Amino acid sequence: MTGLLAVGNLGSPYLISLVAAQPPPPGYPTQGNFQFGSIASIQNDNESKPAWLLSGHWKTNLLNMSEIDQSNSSVFSTSFEMVMLDGKSSHTHALTNFVPTNQSTENSTNQVFTGTSSVSLKEGMVQDIPTIIKFMGNKVVSIWVDPAKVDNHFGDTPIYGIFASDDHGPKRMGSNSSTSGR
Repeated sequence: MTGLLAVGNLGSPYLISLVAAQPPPPGYPTQGNFQFGSIASIQNDNESKPAWLLSGHWKTNLLNMSEIDQSNSSVFSTSFEMVMLDGKSSHTHALTNFVPTNQSTENSTNQVFTGTSSVSLKEGMVQDIPTIIKFMGNKVVSIWVDPAKVDNHFGDTPIYGIFASDDHGPKRMGSNSSTSGR
């Protein structure tokens, strides 16, 4: 199943529309109480203008763990390709070793995990990066990596992704009761 990413410019803001999440790539471990999804995000340049497209996958067990388990066996990891909107300067990054230090709930549906992670950059793996992972309505994930600790490499906005659909297959528009009639 392939996902559809449509990027358009309507005035100044960019729009991202994902029809369905892709299943985890072949060989991606799927055992245990894990959730998976796709990374699909536009990141800003140093002038806060959209410049980079991110695409990849993420995996976590944070939503299925008790607070006691999180410090011992929590997992949040992602690997994604980063490419300029003109198709140049493609490279990859990984975020691993997330260690949660706090968990909270926003608006009764958003789970927020604050902690540190390791991020691969051109110079190598950078450790202990302040990171906030937010799961919004079991549909969207946002990953905020402290810009000051990664030389603003991912811009000034979170990295966004979506949850993989339960059946990893396409859904028709309007088949989900929470989908608007567009």
